[in-house]
Amino acid sequence: MSNTVNRFVATLFVFGLLLVNADTLRAAVPPRDIDQLRQADLIVVGVIDKVMVQPEPSRVERGFGNYDWGIYLTVSVETVEKGDLSQPEIEVRCFRIKSRRSAAEYLSVSGHDPIPGAGTKVRAYLNRTGGSWAVVIPNGITPHNADTSEAVWPDGSLGQANELAGLSGLMYTYLLPLELWGLVFFVLLPIVFCVFCIVRYWRRGKRSCRGHGSGKDESESSG
Repeated sequence: MSNTVNRFVATLFVFGLLLVNADTLRAAVPPRDIDQLRQADLIVVGVIDKVMVQPEPSRVERGFGNYDWGIYLTVSVETVEKGDLSQPEIEVRCFRIKSRRSAAEYLSVSGHDPIPGAGTKVRAYLNRTGGSWAVVIPNGITPHNADTSEAVWPDGSLGQANELAGLSGLMYTYLLPLELWGLVFFVLLPIVFCVFCIVRYWRRGKRSCRGHGSGKDESESSG
């Protein structure tokens, strides 16, 4: 019985690892081509002056317990290629996943790539969200002179901001995904309880048999 329980626990553990690895693949969103990016509300060319990172509730998966890294870039604008912007500087928002409650909630968009650091000249494709500007997901930041679909696809040439190096991602808010907790509470625990009851009953029966056997031996010896 104990071997069966151990195998079941191992199966759950492997299942959890598979969930994590599968999420890494399925959460990715294909990069947009140049024509799709040009549908943005605002397109600017400028230099990133500042990168600020802060944890915040997810704006994609809005359920309680879902968090993202909000990544805010301050850009000194050199050229406005589309839209209306009068300020010489603009703050734009990117994000990366910080944690999710469940494996299913990792299936939504996983954030922006690339997110370059301060001093990088870029072209930013932006959409208005309320009172702020958000970078088009996932590759709305490109080299400033990228004018073809191949040139706007992430290839590592822009690098990554140093502020992003230590950010954790692909983690679950409650240590394990809710799906796995469901298996633990509604499958594993009942099985363990049933096994415990069966083993306890079996041991009692065995002790009872031994007791009857010893009583019979004593009666035969006395006779």
